[in-house]
Amino acid sequence: MYILDGSAMTTKKEAYEEIRTKLEIGDYMGNNLDALMDVLTTTRGEVRLIHACSMLNALGRYGCRLLEVFFDAAEENEYFVFRLGSHAE
Repeated sequence: MYILDGSAMTTKKEAYEEIRTKLEIGDYMGNNLDALMDVLTTTRGEVRLIHACSMLNALGRYGCRLLEVFFDAAEENEYFVFRLGSHAE
């Protein structure tokens, strides 16, 4: 399971750095939603986003769009699961 920390995602740059680091994605992924979708539709495993409210408060509408990409990728990729919540759930 991969854990993303929304409190570390307070700018677009920080958000993509957190995603790239925690999902162990190389520098080949661009910092945009289309590139993220491409990566997530080929990713296997579960990603859990903790402290999502911190990310949403900082990024506003863009944070909502990031969440949409994660949920859309989970619908499209049967080997990828996305959840919101704590480590313990």
